[in-house]
Amino acid sequence: MSFINLLFFISATLMLLVSVIFTLYTERMEGTLQNSIQNHLLAAAQAASTALTVEELDLFHTGEDMERPEWETIRDKLKKFAADYRVLYVYYWRTSGDGRIQYIVDNDEDVEYMVTPELFFDMESDPATAEAVPKIMSGNVWVSDLGIYTSTWDGLISGVAPVFGDDGSVYCAAGVDLSDEIILTVQNNVRIIRSVQIVALIASIMSGFTCMQHYRRKAMQSEKASISKSQFLSTMSHEMRTPLNAIIGMTAIGKKARNAEDKNNALDRIEGASSHLLGLINDVLDMAKIEANKLELSLVEFSFGRMLQNAMTIINFRVDEKRQSLSVSVDDAIPRFVVGDDQRLAQVIANLMSNAVKFTPEGGKIHFDASLIGETDGICELQISVADSGVGISPDMQERMFNAFEQAESGTSREYGGTGLGLAISRRIVELMDGRIWVESELGKGATFAFTIRVHRGERNAEYDCLEAERPHESRSASSGEFAGKTMLLAEDVEINCEILSALLEDTELIIECAKNGEEAVDMIRSAPDKYDIVFMDVQMPKMDGHEATRRIRALPAMHGVELPIIAMTANVFKDDVETCLAAGMDDHIGKPLDFVRVLETLRRFLN
Repeated sequence: MSFINLLFFISATLMLLVSVIFTLYTERMEGTLQNSIQNHLLAAAQAASTALTVEELDLFHTGEDMERPEWETIRDKLKKFAADYRVLYVYYWRTSGDGRIQYIVDNDEDVEYMVTPELFFDMESDPATAEAVPKIMSGNVWVSDLGIYTSTWDGLISGVAPVFGDDGSVYCAAGVDLSDEIILTVQNNVRIIRSVQIVALIASIMSGFTCMQHYRRKAMQSEKASISKSQFLSTMSHEMRTPLNAIIGMTAIGKKARNAEDKNNALDRIEGASSHLLGLINDVLDMAKIEANKLELSLVEFSFGRMLQNAMTIINFRVDEKRQSLSVSVDDAIPRFVVGDDQRLAQVIANLMSNAVKFTPEGGKIHFDASLIGETDGICELQISVADSGVGISPDMQERMFNAFEQAESGTSREYGGTGLGLAISRRIVELMDGRIWVESELGKGATFAFTIRVHRGERNAEYDCLEAERPHESRSASSGEFAGKTMLLAEDVEINCEILSALLEDTELIIECAKNGEEAVDMIRSAPDKYDIVFMDVQMPKMDGHEATRRIRALPAMHGVELPIIAMTANVFKDDVETCLAAGMDDHIGKPLDFVRVLETLRRFLN
C-alpha cells in the first residue's frame, strides 16, 4: 500500500511541476502580447495628437462645418495615418462641458458610423469613456486595460492621447482603435493549453486512484457503519446548535439588560428556545414512533403569534450571521388562539426555516407566509410556506426528500450538512394535523416549502402576539434628547425591525410612529403632511412597496415644495438597489442589518 502511495505521489508531483511550467509560460506570453499591443496603441495615439493642428480641428463645430473643403482633405489625411500606423480608426473628440463629449472627425468610410460634429456621447454611459476622459483632460494618455479584457467587449481596444493648444492647455483628444482579434486568439490558445494541463493532471490522479481502488474497497466497507453514525450525529449537532445559539445569545443580551423588563424579555426568549431544544432531543424517539405508527399530538389552546415568535427566535441569529433578508407575512384573519399541538407545529416551522437559511447564500432572501385558506364549523385550514432564494432542488430529489435519511445520500448534503430527519418528521406531523406538505423548486432558483394543517378556533380573546425584536447587545453612543421634538415615520412590515430601531433611538427622544406597509405610510402622511420630520422606508412590504410609496408621497399635493427626507432602509444593498431607491425619490439609503452609527449620521444630517 505504501509503495503504491509513493508512486502516486511521484506522478502527481511531476504533473504538478509540468503544470506550473506551462502556466508560467502562457502567462508570460499573454503579458508580452498585451504590453506590445498597449505600447503600439500608446505610440499611435500620441502620433495622432500631433497629426492635426488645433486650427484644423477648430474648423468643425457644427454639421454645417462639414461643407468646408478642408473636411475631405483632413479625412484623407487621417486615412493615410491609419494605414501608416496600422490602426483601424483614428478620431478626435472634445468635451462639451455638460457631461458629454463631441466627436469632431475620423477616418471611417462607412457613412452610417462616420464621426461628425453632430455626434454627442454621454461619457457616463460607458465605463471606459468615464475612466478615460478625466485622464485625458488632465494631460495624460489612456489605453485599454488588456489585463481584464474579455470576449464580451465590443471588439475594439483603444488608445487616447491629449491634443494641446498653443497655451499648453488640453484642447481635445486623439484616439485610435485596433481589433481585438489577436487578444482573443491568444486567449483561446491559452484556454486550450490550460485544458490540456487539467486533462493531464486528472489522468494522472485517476490512474493513481485506479491502482489504489482494490486496496481501498475493503477499508470503505469497514467504514460504512462509522459513516452512518457520523451522519446521524451530524444531524443532531445541526439541529441542537440552532436553539443553543439562541439560548447563548439571549443570555448575553439578558446580562447586559438595564432593567427587569428587558431581562424578562431575554428570559422569555431563552425559555422558548429551551422548549424547542427539548423537542429536538426527542427527534430520535420521534423517528422510532413514526416507524411504529405511534407518534401522537398533544392538543392545547395556544397563541398562534407566540408559537410563531418562539419558532422564529431559534432562527433569527443564523439569519443575522448570514446577512440574509427575512420577511414575515401573517394573515390577520388567522385566529389569535387556536387548538392544536403548538410544539409540533413550531418544530415543523423551525425545521423549514432552518433549511431555508442553510441552503440560501449570504445576503439571500427568505420569506415566511401564514394565511387562512378556509374555515368550516370552527375548523380552520391554514397554509404556511417558506420561500428562499437558495440553491434549489432537482425534480428527482423532490420526490424523495421527505423520506427519512434520504438527504444524507445526496451531494447537496455533503456540501451543506444534514441527514433529512427533520423533513421526514415534519411530513408525519403535518399528516397528523390533517394536512399535507410539498415543495416547489427549480435548481438555481430557490425553493418554496409549503404545508397545510387543520386547527380548531380557540375560545380565548386576547391581543395578537407579534414577533418581538431582540435588544441590541449594548447601547451605542448618542446624545440624550438629541432629537427631542422630532417625529419619524417608520414604514416597516416586520415588527421586529420596528422594535429594534425604537430601542436603538430611545435615548434620543425621537418620536417614532410605525406603518405596516407602504399604503399605510402614504395614508398617514396624507392625513398629516406637516407632522413628520423624516421617513425611514422599507423597500419590500406587502400591499405597496417602498418605491411606489415614495413616488406617491412625492406626488401628494400637500407635499409640493416640502422637503421631507425619505430614507430607504432595506437589506438590498447592491449598487443597482441604491440607484433604484434614489430614482424613486428617496434621499438616502441605509442597509440592513442596521449600523447604528450610520443611522445616527443620517438622522443628524437630515434633522439637524
